[in-house]
Amino acid sequence: LLGRSGEGRERMGVRSRALDQSICLSVAQEELAFAVAVAAETFLSARKKKELTGEDTNFFQPAVIVGVIAVSSGLVYTRNDLLGRVGLLFNSIAAFAVIGSYSKRFLEAPESSNEENEFPGPKGTPAFGIFMSLMAFLASTQALTRV
Repeated sequence: LLGRSGEGRERMGVRSRALDQSICLSVAQEELAFAVAVAAETFLSARKKKELTGEDTNFFQPAVIVGVIAVSSGLVYTRNDLLGRVGLLFNSIAAFAVIGSYSKRFLEAPESSNEENEFPGPKGTPAFGIFMSLMAFLASTQALTRV
């Protein structure tokens, strides 16, 4: 009944819509790069925290967020109308959650003293994380409005 190109669906009056390929490709790539950046920053921050304080970091929440972003990017890459929209929505939600996480770290970071010349300082990395997350959030929400 259903052929490879969907002739059966067209005969039945049901058409499968595909999302714009350029939008899907660019957003999926950006979100995957964002997931890699969040994972790398989390790993490096945890390693530095372990060296300074000896505390272990719980990787559950970052792993869930990175997983959601990766799976959602895969959904966007399918170019399927419904799955692509769901992927964009979950990418937006995950990026917004990461904004909250980095904002909390930024607000809890100690003020740097004038004696420390370490760049970027204790608030630099969370500030860049907020910026990076905001760009990912805006890319997904803007793509969601265009498809």
